[in-house]
Amino acid sequence: MKKSLVLVLAGVLVLAAAAGGAWYKGWGPFAAHAEQAGAPAARPVAPVPSERYVTLEKLVVMTRSDGAGGRPRYLAMDLVFAVADKDAASRTTAQLPLLRSVALRTLSARSADELRRMQVDQIAALLDEQYVQAYGDPERMPFSQVMVARMMVE
Repeated sequence: MKKSLVLVLAGVLVLAAAAGGAWYKGWGPFAAHAEQAGAPAARPVAPVPSERYVTLEKLVVMTRSDGAGGRPRYLAMDLVFAVADKDAASRTTAQLPLLRSVALRTLSARSADELRRMQVDQIAALLDEQYVQAYGDPERMPFSQVMVARMMVE
């Protein structure tokens, strides 16, 4: 029972990540939305038929204070990294501490209100830009795309 529940949840996560990726890239029925938004992707990513995903779960970030006397706020999120094959998946998994650190540093510099005003694809593009800077070159990154699987600002 527990094993089948885990498999069902993993399947739902993969489908949600795929739908989010399609929406982010403006593929299929989401193409009209992408044209209306007019926001090109940070880096063009060619679709890979055997794409796999690596999840960075439970990233909790204390956001910058909104001003004097403002109460502390936090952002809780899960990130998903699209990888091409098993080798890239294992390299991405090995580098999850670095990926967590870059995301934490990037998002903690923003206030909760700033993060609330940003769309999910804007946050993903911001993180992608910071990952490119951390690796020095997009070709050195073991993943092709970062996606936000879940996000809550409190």
